[in-house]
Amino acid sequence: MPRFPAGTTGRVIKPYQQPYPDPLKVRAGDKVFPDHTQESDWPGWVWCASETGKAGWAPQAWLTHRDDGWHITRDYDAIELTVRIGDPVTIEFAESGFLWVRLLNGQWGWVPESHVEFLAPAAQDL
Repeated sequence: MPRFPAGTTGRVIKPYQQPYPDPLKVRAGDKVFPDHTQESDWPGWVWCASETGKAGWAPQAWLTHRDDGWHITRDYDAIELTVRIGDPVTIEFAESGFLWVRLLNGQWGWVPESHVEFLAPAAQDL
């Protein structure tokens, strides 16, 4: 997973509308129920439900199979952000075509990488 140095910033170059207002949110180790029949427009993502019934797209790379089923390997929130052209963002990391970013109002969430122009500094694999 490419991580970004502290302070990496970007600017939104294409608007994006949050598709799911109350998506999947799980903790590392939680059991999840992937639905591999759902197809994503974004390679590397799989539709998952939690034991509480909340569902959303999760990075396939963050799933592991154990004797008792599928589990998420790290804390995960599927929240996506609504952004407008010109919105500044702080970038923490990238995963399968999406960026985990923070808006100026303090909200964190996912935005497609193709919708953000990187300003400084560049990503690195840690």
